[in-house]
Amino acid sequence: MGSSFTRILFATDVHGSDPVWRKFIRGADRYKANILIIGGDITGKNVVAVTENPDGSYSAEFQDQKHFLKNKEDLNRFEDKVRTTGTYMYTGSAKEMAELAVDKARAERIFSELVLQRLKEWVDFADKNATTPLYVNAGNDDEQGVDEVLGASKKIVQPEDKVIKIDSRHEMISGGFANITPWHCPRDLTEEEIARRLEKKIQLLDDPRSAIFNLHCPPINSGLDTCPKLDTSVTPPRPFMNAGGVILFGAGSTAVRAAIEKYQPMLGLHGHIHESKNVAKIGKTVCINPGSEYGEGVLRGALVNIEDSGYKSYQFVAG
Repeated sequence: MGSSFTRILFATDVHGSDPVWRKFIRGADRYKANILIIGGDITGKNVVAVTENPDGSYSAEFQDQKHFLKNKEDLNRFEDKVRTTGTYMYTGSAKEMAELAVDKARAERIFSELVLQRLKEWVDFADKNATTPLYVNAGNDDEQGVDEVLGASKKIVQPEDKVIKIDSRHEMISGGFANITPWHCPRDLTEEEIARRLEKKIQLLDDPRSAIFNLHCPPINSGLDTCPKLDTSVTPPRPFMNAGGVILFGAGSTAVRAAIEKYQPMLGLHGHIHESKNVAKIGKTVCINPGSEYGEGVLRGALVNIEDSGYKSYQFVAG
C-alpha cells in the first residue's frame, strides 16, 4: 500500500446522520487511511412528522420544540437539520397523520421505506466518492433490509459473513449482533447464540492471533461498554438512580469477552455504547470503541495503524 503499515479509519454508530456519513467516506483522503470500516448501526431511529397545512405552510414538533415553516424553502432547510441528527422526515396532511397515529403497521412500513431510501442515497454517495476499500457492517439496530441495499453497492463490502483480507498479513471477521438490549433490536441475540456464531467465524481464520475482531458489541466490563443501568419495567426505560446519581454498569457481551480472552486477536473494533469512547487491553488484545456523537453531526473515529508484526498505534479523531 505504499507504506510500512496499514492505516484503518474505524467508525461506528452513525445512525442515519448525513454529515457523519459524508465525513467518513471522505476520511480516507483527510486522514490518509488505506481502509475504511464502519462497525454497525448505520441507520437512524426516529421519524419527525411534518403536517402540511391547507395554506401551504407546515408544522412539526422536533427536539421538544414546535416548528412553523412558512413554505417549501423553510421545509427544505428544516429537513437538512433533521437529517444532520440522523432523523427521518415524513410529510402529510393532518388527516393522514391522524390515521398513522392509529395504524402502527403502516407507520412501520413508512419508517422502513425512509430508512432504506436514505441508505440507498448513502450507497450512491459511496460509490461515487470512495477511494479505498470500504467495509460497512450492519449493527443490532439495523433491520434486515439494509443487507440487500449494501449488497447492491459497487464499492461497499458488507463483511458480516466473510473473512476479509485487510492486507497481506491480517484477516478480519465481523459481527453486527449484540446481546439482548431493553429495546429488543432486530439483531439482538442471546449470549449463547453470540458464542456459537463467533466460534464459527473464528474457525475460518488462518491465525486468530493476527486477526481483527470487528464486533459491534464490546466485551463486558472492559471500559468500552459503560452506560446507565436502565429500569425496563417502565416505558420508555429510564436510568436507575442512587444518592450518587445515575447508576452505571457494563452492558457488553460475556461471549465477546470470552472469545477475545481465548483467542487473543491482534485488535478488537467495537461500538454500540456511544458514550463509552475508550481503549482497553484484554490480555494482548487492544480493544477500541471510538464512541459516537452522530446526533451532533460529528464523526467520531479511530485511526489504527497495523504492520506485519501486529498492532502499532491508534489515535482518536473527531470532525
